[in-house]
Amino acid sequence: MRYNGASKQSKRLRIKQIHTSGGDWVAYLTQWRGFDIATRQRKIENAFAHKKLTRPEDFPLIINTPCYFGFGNDPMPAGYWEKPEVMVRYQEEGFLRHLQTVDDDTVPYFMPWFGTGVIASAFGCKVKPATGNGDDPGICAACVQTPADIARLKIPDPARDGDMPRVLRVIQYAARHSDLPVGLTDMNSPLCTAAQICGYENLFLWMYDEPEAIHDLLDMITECFINWTRVQKQMIGEPPGQSNGLQGLWSPTGVGVWMSDDDLVSIGAELYAAFVVPRYERILEAFTGGTLHYCGVGTHQLDNMYGMNHLRAVNNSPMGQFTHFRKLADKMRGKHTVIIQDGAPLNPETYYDRLLSDLPDVSGMILATFVEDNLALGDDGQTLMVHRNALEVANGVARSVRKAVAKVLARNAG
Repeated sequence: MRYNGASKQSKRLRIKQIHTSGGDWVAYLTQWRGFDIATRQRKIENAFAHKKLTRPEDFPLIINTPCYFGFGNDPMPAGYWEKPEVMVRYQEEGFLRHLQTVDDDTVPYFMPWFGTGVIASAFGCKVKPATGNGDDPGICAACVQTPADIARLKIPDPARDGDMPRVLRVIQYAARHSDLPVGLTDMNSPLCTAAQICGYENLFLWMYDEPEAIHDLLDMITECFINWTRVQKQMIGEPPGQSNGLQGLWSPTGVGVWMSDDDLVSIGAELYAAFVVPRYERILEAFTGGTLHYCGVGTHQLDNMYGMNHLRAVNNSPMGQFTHFRKLADKMRGKHTVIIQDGAPLNPETYYDRLLSDLPDVSGMILATFVEDNLALGDDGQTLMVHRNALEVANGVARSVRKAVAKVLARNAG
């Protein structure tokens, strides 16, 4: 679909249009309810372009409050997952409070959030509804019990299957009634979706015992992933190679999709190269590039990630694994942007000093964290139960990261 800026929503937003070399018109939000957005976008663009960082205030900080998900947070408003207007209003009001209070580079957008299992639900997996009390919709049962079951699966129809129609209904409502640009729902990844469909034990055993069946399954999921992304973008009026929001982060031209691939930590590098990498390259190429997220330690996959030609950024939640993060940053420097996710730490000054201050360079890096109401990251990566004011924490995170970045810049200047 060629985007020409003609969607109903684009006419109501303060945007500028850029004609790309590929022939698409890309709409960039410049202001939202009186707040300057263009400056925030430039910082993010500079990080993706690996421009040399010279001032700590130019390090992009996206500190998400309130979280669009329920896990670790105070109860969501009644009807959050049932009534589109409730989800839209909650996120609109949250962004307004955030921009009025927090000194960071957040670019507001609407996230149509229905958990990580939307694609798996469309293949037939059962979904547990959210209660609204610190949880989210989630897959509660696999839909494939034997390798033979894989042959009976069909490519889902987004208008009919699983939770996809619910997502589209919310996207349509937001595009028509909200002044927030609309992003993609959580796309998970082909590997993680395959684990939801088969169960982890079956998936990993069948990679050895029934490899052709798993290749077929991953091909189907990949085709579905690409089609599902295109359907959402067409409804939003978003071009293939750019996104209003990917896992909390606005993304510039050349970054059109994201995959959340936490299970890459659980699979060997050779199996990942054989079963996963070719499918991810196909997805990334379809949208001119994208980002790949995982939590924890994926050191054994660094060569696989580095070798993905259409990967633009690696999004990692280090979870206190400082040595691993240093290896990731060193490996990707100059080729792939590194996005630091993590839940916001309990002691941000200590945590970010340990994470960043010993790095030789912090150019080409972005912080894109989430501040949860009731969970915090401990100094060594443990999860702690807390209750805190998310907006106050967000400003503390901003000060702490800029302080750590200033230390790196001062050392390099000396």
